[in-house]
Amino acid sequence: MKIKVYLVFFLAVVLLTPALVGCGSKPYYPTPVDVTFSELFSRPEQYDGKRVRVIGVGNIEFEGNCIRPGMEDYLYHTHNAVWIELGEKAPSKEEASEYNGKYVIVEGTFDKDEKGHYDMFRGTIKDVSRYELWNFNQDVHLSLNLDETYSYLVTDYKGRTLDEGEDLTERPEYVFVDIDVGGFIFRQGKEPSSCCARYYDLKNSRVSETFRYVLAARDDRVVCAEIRNGEPLIVVRDIFDKDRFYKEYRPENVSKDGDFAIAGKIDRKGNVTVTCLAENGGGEIEFSIAFEPGN
Repeated sequence: MKIKVYLVFFLAVVLLTPALVGCGSKPYYPTPVDVTFSELFSRPEQYDGKRVRVIGVGNIEFEGNCIRPGMEDYLYHTHNAVWIELGEKAPSKEEASEYNGKYVIVEGTFDKDEKGHYDMFRGTIKDVSRYELWNFNQDVHLSLNLDETYSYLVTDYKGRTLDEGEDLTERPEYVFVDIDVGGFIFRQGKEPSSCCARYYDLKNSRVSETFRYVLAARDDRVVCAEIRNGEPLIVVRDIFDKDRFYKEYRPENVSKDGDFAIAGKIDRKGNVTVTCLAENGGGEIEFSIAFEPGN
């Protein structure tokens, strides 16, 4: 039986509140973009200068204000960290430091070129307007084993096991999708097509199929890419019920390489944007899919 050092990743009910228009001298902040650390680290130029919202383990101390992806990074002081600069709407450093070593929600402006103290960090989130403790349920557990492999366990709100796995050589990343839905991202390499995901509805005890070449997931939908019969294809579908919603799209003038789609996102209205490599080495192009309300 393996001895495991448990690092608990928490799934929470996150209230995604819109930015408020300030009065008087208080600044106005646009609605932030929800991002994961993997997205910030792999494509920092895409979020440079934008308001972002990220969840991670906070640390506020002298020459060490930062947020890290998970407890393992916090405990071992890894360089997988983003420097934090608290703004006037954020709590004081003394108040924020009470959350050290805990999962927090951070909203601020991302700067890919500012690297923090001694340039030791992978960017900076400046003018932070939100730095709050993440409300959580202890339903998702990620374990680092002594043989440096990973195991995970997912339970629903009633404590019933939904999924479990072990002996993973790469650490999966837990992502928030909706109020009661989250998922694990499994990466077998650095290429976008190597990204797989499985999602969990903790309230209704549902587990999705395993999706491959995942680009984005939000609310009840997931966006995937594939090469079918030699042609690039984008699939947008319901996470748990293909019959409820499923559509395919064929982007034009894009590369037919296996990694033709390099990024994707779903906005608050459910519209999809996919960044693709143009054919014949012509750089990058964006492929947009707009949905009518209710579709």
